[in-house]
Amino acid sequence: MNGNPHRLRKLAAAAIAIACLYPACGGDSPSSPSGGSSTVAATIFLTATGVSDASPRVALGARVRFTNNDTRPHEILTTPHLVHTDCPALNDIGMLQPGQSKDSGALNERKGCGFHDHLNPDDQRFRGQILVGINEADPAPPPPAY
Repeated sequence: MNGNPHRLRKLAAAAIAIACLYPACGGDSPSSPSGGSSTVAATIFLTATGVSDASPRVALGARVRFTNNDTRPHEILTTPHLVHTDCPALNDIGMLQPGQSKDSGALNERKGCGFHDHLNPDDQRFRGQILVGINEADPAPPPPAY
């Protein structure tokens, strides 16, 4: 390459533009509807037999990913059923079609965050409680009201 500063600036701008076509360049991913840079600290898989982990422990500010490996849709919302006010960040999951994954919003409050499948609210296999900022040595939070 020659040392022409104008040409170098053009090449650098083109390289940045091409790099930004990739998701790692900072845009929100489709599976992270609320954006941000919080870490996905746990993944809960939905299968025909229920959730893979009904009580994962995550740090404050973390997100939880739900992946639907079942053949039918699920709608993951926070507890209690019909009110959905316990941990609003979990309502970011919403409807999951088979094969789809979505991330919760950042879980910023130290507590147990209940969740359920809104399409099957009485099916205990699709219920759980995410333990946010709660260590094994801490007292267990009360079970959520489903």
